[in-house]
Amino acid sequence: MNSQQLFDLSGRVAIVTGAAKGIGMGIAQNLASAGCSVAIADLDSTEAEKVANEILSKGDQAIAVSTDVSDETSVENLCSQTMSSFGHIDILVNNAAVYPMSPISEMTMDLWDHVLNVNLRGAFLMIRQLAPEIVKAGSKGRIINISSINTGKSYVGMPHYDSSKGGLEALTRSCALEYAEHGVTANVIAPGAVKTPGSMTVRGNLAKERGDPTTAEVDAEFASRIPLGDWATPDMIGQATTLLATPAASYITGQTIYVDGGLKLTI
Repeated sequence: MNSQQLFDLSGRVAIVTGAAKGIGMGIAQNLASAGCSVAIADLDSTEAEKVANEILSKGDQAIAVSTDVSDETSVENLCSQTMSSFGHIDILVNNAAVYPMSPISEMTMDLWDHVLNVNLRGAFLMIRQLAPEIVKAGSKGRIINISSINTGKSYVGMPHYDSSKGGLEALTRSCALEYAEHGVTANVIAPGAVKTPGSMTVRGNLAKERGDPTTAEVDAEFASRIPLGDWATPDMIGQATTLLATPAASYITGQTIYVDGGLKLTI
């Protein structure tokens, strides 16, 4: 296999959840650029359509599917629509996640359940539903789960999010073992600080959403702590995810790959 073939995803079909914006959009765009047909799965159907249309305008293939990953029927519909459009499924990227902040002392059970249902139950439902199709892809099959550097460092207000991502990494290792006999790999991408709408800015021991008047100053200070000197972009996370989907990564499984500019080295 030559170098071009090692990084070519032509003919593959990928589903990316939470792909209407931010990291998910960066992943979907990079997979499409590498040759994948991509299902843009997101609760926000309007924004998902925009992403799909942008991909289509570049001559690549995409569909948008309104999806609630925490709901079994919705996940079944996503699989059905993707199969109907493209005929097979090779790659699953579980990216959909929520993180409304609350300290433990103030957290309601509804909030805890909501975050775990989307971030962890959702990934499980997607894997359980799509695994039979991904297994058919054999050595082309990929399960890629998007976790977080937060599994190694926590901030006040994110116990539900951190717990869900820790569970996601454990789920990934189980997938790697269960599906290895079929040639399917399962890995984690763990981003560090990424500039996206609604991403977190660290202020003292509390992470808050970016976008208020002090964001620029605080963001610059945080960037100075990152060995490579700046926050990541969604495109960077998309590039790393796409790499794991290619034939070049066919012997990597059960791993957590930190895409953080070296931030974890400073924890």
